Amino acid sequence: MEHPLKNFSKTYRLETVVVSNPDTSYRTEKSYVRIAEVYYLGNEKEYFKYHVLVVDFNFSNDDNAIGKFLKQISYLFDELELTVDQDGNITGINNIDFLRLRWMKLAAKLSENHEGEAIDHYFSQISFVLEEESRLIDFLGGYNMFGLLFNGLLQPLDTKIKRLSSEGLTETITPGKDGDKIILTTVAEDPEPAGIDHFRGLYVFREGHNEEGFMEIMKNHTHLKHSLLWIG
Repeated sequence: MEHPLKNFSKTYRLETVVVSNPDTSYRTEKSYVRIAEVYYLGNEKEYFKYHVLVVDFNFSNDDNAIGKFLKQISYLFDELELTVDQDGNITGINNIDFLRLRWMKLAAKLSENHEGEAIDHYFSQISFVLEEESRLIDFLGGYNMFGLLFNGLLQPLDTKIKRLSSEGLTETITPGKDGDKIILTTVAEDPEPAGIDHFRGLYVFREGHNEEGFMEIMKNHTHLKHSLLWIG
């Protein structure tokens, strides 16, 4: 079976927009943009190897201390070697030891100029994620990381399916056609138990590969908009 990213290097623009308290006078909006190059490295039986290289970051708040801190943290995950199944789910992180060593060095460097309970909590969260490969796979599969690309939908569907999303709810994905495009729309069956007020998304495929994706989630007084765009 031919994989949609096989024999190609592709470049994607990924963006997460975070709108806090959207319906109030103290509404704030932040944007986090990454440009990622995806390279096919070969396959082992039914699994595929990819090198993901984030070549540019553009954070709207990187002119303040917190924004600069988050940007430095993001560089930890700017180079990934992934094993992916035929559906497009991440099944392995091939350079996890490299990431762990990199985090030890980065955490030591950041600790020289950053301190406090919030910083310590952030450090602990990253260390916890890196301890177990399964946790790291779940983290990288989140919509704010690479969940719009490596999420089991690298190839278009021809029938409606139901599945558990990374947000912990059941989503229904329905395919449709628009000319030479296949468009998948996704909605949540019952978002309330997961604490989500609104959940919807779509994926656009042309000639068998993912050209565009969008996911919108509202929860905890926060409006999250995640997008993916193939740019070359």
